[in-house]
Amino acid sequence: MTKKEDKRRKINILPKSKGLSIAVLAVVFIQELFLFLMMMLDILPAKYAALLIVIFLLVDFGLLKLMNTRKKITNKRLVGLILSVAVVNVLLLGCSYLYNTLDTMENISADGRQTEDYHVIVLEESKYENVKEIEGQTVAVLDTESKMYTEAKERLLTKVEVTYQTEADVLTVGEHLINAEGKMKDEIIFLSNANYQILKEENKAFRRNTRVLYSIPVAVKSDDFAKRINVTEDPFNIFISGVDTRGDISEVSRSDVNMLVTVNPETREILLTSIPRDSYVELHSYGMMDKLTHSGIFGVDETIKTVEDWLEVDINYYFRVNFKMLVSLVDAIGGITVDVPRAFSSTYWNYSYVEGKNQLDGGAALAFVRERKNLEDEDEERGRNQQRVLKAIINKVTSSKVILTNYTDILNAVESQMETNMSNKDMSSLVKMQLNDMSKWKIRSISIDGDAAEKGTYSMGPRKPLFVSVPRPESVEAAKTEIHKVMYPVQGGKNEETSN
Repeated sequence: MTKKEDKRRKINILPKSKGLSIAVLAVVFIQELFLFLMMMLDILPAKYAALLIVIFLLVDFGLLKLMNTRKKITNKRLVGLILSVAVVNVLLLGCSYLYNTLDTMENISADGRQTEDYHVIVLEESKYENVKEIEGQTVAVLDTESKMYTEAKERLLTKVEVTYQTEADVLTVGEHLINAEGKMKDEIIFLSNANYQILKEENKAFRRNTRVLYSIPVAVKSDDFAKRINVTEDPFNIFISGVDTRGDISEVSRSDVNMLVTVNPETREILLTSIPRDSYVELHSYGMMDKLTHSGIFGVDETIKTVEDWLEVDINYYFRVNFKMLVSLVDAIGGITVDVPRAFSSTYWNYSYVEGKNQLDGGAALAFVRERKNLEDEDEERGRNQQRVLKAIINKVTSSKVILTNYTDILNAVESQMETNMSNKDMSSLVKMQLNDMSKWKIRSISIDGDAAEKGTYSMGPRKPLFVSVPRPESVEAAKTEIHKVMYPVQGGKNEETSN
């Protein structure tokens, strides 16, 4: 053998066998794809990324060593081929996880657009079967300057010619179908889905004896009101809004679960502050008193700004979830364990909870967080139950076994049932921070208490007082103090910028 031939043989690093060469190239390609997706996701700390690259190089070297033997027939080549297939399959699974994670993060990132359905509503026994049949009729609508209502009314007129009769409040609009005494009128009304749900909640006859004849979806784009900071260094607040819809998460709806999550990444402390859904507060944009849950009718940004005004805090981000997600997520992680202080039964579902530890599936968890009437402190205790479920989910999800075995199910559970204005970069930064040192977090819970009362609300009007929870001033002040202590522990709960 000449020196030239010997040199050519030495620099040929791929196996001479075509099949073995393809196997090695497949391993290298899938490694590159995995690293690319990992870089896009950006959740792996630098020390782990470097270790991963070293492992890949060692794997490549080992496979080449096994399959580049000079002998024509050897068990080493077969072992190398089997290992190559195994490596490719494992990395393909990893790539699938990474791609699904990227896709889920993209899907839950809110684009600032919410939708609201506006309904033409008639009696259940009405003669009208389709919207064309109301041609020339009078339709009762709400007297409001809402751009969404205006657009909905204009779009209805493109379908059918009607005359609008405006009324001052939702209750008066509803009385065009059913009055306070339960007498029914064969008239027509036009309301947003949120207002319609309020009427059905407050009037059983309205719930039983009306139906939607026609619906118009209206989309409204909100400005990005996130207050972005360095989430790995600076304290921040997240507002969790649980909406009472099982449809698309982008639908405008009442905010039934209201929880402020205060996070301090430096001290690794999280404070969960539950706010009763019926808290009687002043709406940010309207300067009128209403239930906090009704603020969701005007969009999630109205809820956020109302809470900011009330508690005197900046809310950096929000997570908006619906009840379907809770059921899917709890089932996806194989159920949760919740410690119940007092036994009770669900009012509307066939679930009972014993004092002590309870194993809950998705349906039982949903009934648990929605129950109010059979609880001693009603709405306040319901808020504490919501905190118990959230803690149980966090504890279960942080189990490595659950993450590995149920990862795809978890992603599917949240993908279309949650939205947030937290950027993908911020979410990735938090994950990377946690993976870097795996520090434990201290989680505390508080709640804002209130006194039951009946008062007029902006959304329903002054004629019909609704049940509300009037926040106790001392409870509100205590919550403010605890929130600021978590955010600014060095200053004793005071922000240096605002205290000077």
